[in-house]
Order: sequence, then structure tokens, then C-alpha cells
Amino acid sequence: MTGKTANRKASPDSASSCQGLLPPEVFIVNRESVLATRRKLDDPDKLAEAIRDVRKMLEIKDTLLWRTEMSPCCGSLTSLSSCLACEVDLLQRTLRALEDGDKEQAARLLDEYAHLLEVNREPPEPEYR
Repeated sequence: MTGKTANRKASPDSASSCQGLLPPEVFIVNRESVLATRRKLDDPDKLAEAIRDVRKMLEIKDTLLWRTEMSPCCGSLTSLSSCLACEVDLLQRTLRALEDGDKEQAARLLDEYAHLLEVNREPPEPEYR
């Protein structure tokens, strides 16, 4: 990185501001993107877009889960795997609800997922004591 972006710190709170710095095909799964997808459920014209978003989130998280489970490295990735497995399960249930036409259930699951991401996120700065 060079110029203005070299000194910029990436944090979960600033991830949405990073969207402009990334190629358009990059999709960041964070609380803001989940809530944006949730809002799309209120607009019938954006339902297909919401389904695409959930599929993309599921693809990303499923790939991350696979990588943690297949990782030959030392150390424990068990807690990360269990968190990702929970996220994948929520996204699968959300997608199933959307495909079944149950937007209310999908909205509840997306709200639950946004909350899960908020609770499990790392602080933007390490808290050394």
C-alpha cells in the first residue's frame, strides 16, 4: 500500500469505509453488510439481491471453515472452527428460509447473525493490560 492508504488501520468499524478501496467483487462479511442485506428483504425488488448476498456470505464462511478444518498447522483452531460452523449454520438456515419464501424467518436469522458478528468481533485495538 502506498500514499493515504498505507497508514490507514483496518478495523471492523471501518470495514465499510474500506469498501471503496477494494475491487467491486470483494465482499466483506461484517455487521454492516449483514444489516444491509437484511434491509433488502423489505424491498421486493431486492429479494434476489439479498439471496445472492446470503449465498456469497455462505460461500466465504464455508471456505474459511474448510480451511480451518483442513489446516495442518500447529495450534488450536477449534474455537475458530466452532464459531465459523455456527455462522455457516445460521447462513444455511437463512438461505433455506429465503428459498422457501419465509422473509420474516430470514430477517430474524440475519438479525441474529448480525448480533453474533458484533459479539464475536475483535476490538479494533488490542487491549493490553
